[in-house]
Amino acid sequence: KSNIPVTQARTRPDSIMNGHDDILLKKPSAEAMSRSDVMPQTEARAYALSLPPAQRSEISGCYCLKCVPCGSFPVAAHCVCGGSSLCWGFGTTPFACFALPMPFVDPYFRSIKRDGVVMVVNAEHQTAACYPGERAEQPCCIWSKLW
Repeated sequence: KSNIPVTQARTRPDSIMNGHDDILLKKPSAEAMSRSDVMPQTEARAYALSLPPAQRSEISGCYCLKCVPCGSFPVAAHCVCGGSSLCWGFGTTPFACFALPMPFVDPYFRSIKRDGVVMVVNAEHQTAACYPGERAEQPCCIWSKLW
């Protein structure tokens, strides 16, 4: 039985760990983050640069776009093609977040106004992340490949 008073345990969730690290609050390692959908742009860029060049630029297929600030809630589906520039032909919304096409500027696709970048964050599942500019750390959406 714990020696921590019940009122303290209710007001201080870290107190119930009894000196052990809370895995929910620990920052994941770079290896773990490379398998995650949501990661800071600096980590995503390092991961993308570790991939062979073809895996960085070959984004194609149908993707579900999930809004990160909305709790990764699905907001659209688009069929996209990559290569030397990123574009999408049709989807559930009649617009894109950024000007298209987005030319490939290794290791990511960048909008011509430089207000958005898209890069591969999980090569195994062909997942991409979209960041609002080249310096934004948090992604605005995650692209999960459907087919």
